[in-house]
Amino acid sequence: MPLNEVDVRWCWTFVVLSIATLACGRSSLVSVDVFFGDSGAPGPADPPYTETVTFANGLRLALTESPELTLTYPGASGNPFGAARTGHYQPVRFFIPLQSITLSHPLSENFVLSEFVGPTVERGGVWAYVDAQIADHVQRIRSGLGRPVILSSAFRAPEHNSVVGGASYSRHLYGDAVDIDVDQSRSDANTIGQEVFNEAMDVGVDFVLPLIDTSVDVSGQTRVSWVHIDDRGFR
Repeated sequence: MPLNEVDVRWCWTFVVLSIATLACGRSSLVSVDVFFGDSGAPGPADPPYTETVTFANGLRLALTESPELTLTYPGASGNPFGAARTGHYQPVRFFIPLQSITLSHPLSENFVLSEFVGPTVERGGVWAYVDAQIADHVQRIRSGLGRPVILSSAFRAPEHNSVVGGASYSRHLYGDAVDIDVDQSRSDANTIGQEVFNEAMDVGVDFVLPLIDTSVDVSGQTRVSWVHIDDRGFR
């Protein structure tokens, strides 16, 4: 693939690619809105977000507006933390266009985009948002544990969130929350859950739901089933 342009701005190196394709015997150009730049730990971001999201590995994705989806979000003024937190609960305006992006794009060393948006795609959703900071924190948790972890839930659009019984202002709506699966059938599920919880606290995640709230009854025993973490922008 020919390299058309290398543009250095704001300490970033953007590579713009043109792909030659054949259409009716003629070549045409297809633009690719994926860029790579310097890696670094992402900082916090608040909705409605901006036209791009840049992950810790340098992957930068161009986002697209979806006014119809934005209108389904709850108003920020009704958030459970009051007026001081409305800036963290604005309706999301910019989304990843899932139909025109490669879901196998790596967001970090061990995670790809599909792991954050899989349930949305399975439901036929075409828009999602993945917060760069939560993706980085998930990677740091996985690295600290030294073993794979499974993401059971990440981004959820308002309609999806309602169907699964999520809180009206769940951080899953804003793409900065992740549920890490814990196999509740294992006798050491509580130990595994506590290890994930401790690692999340160590890497500086904004909020980790108490394990008692993510535990279920298994044959008369209370066992952790998942660990919820999010980077809501405040503690």
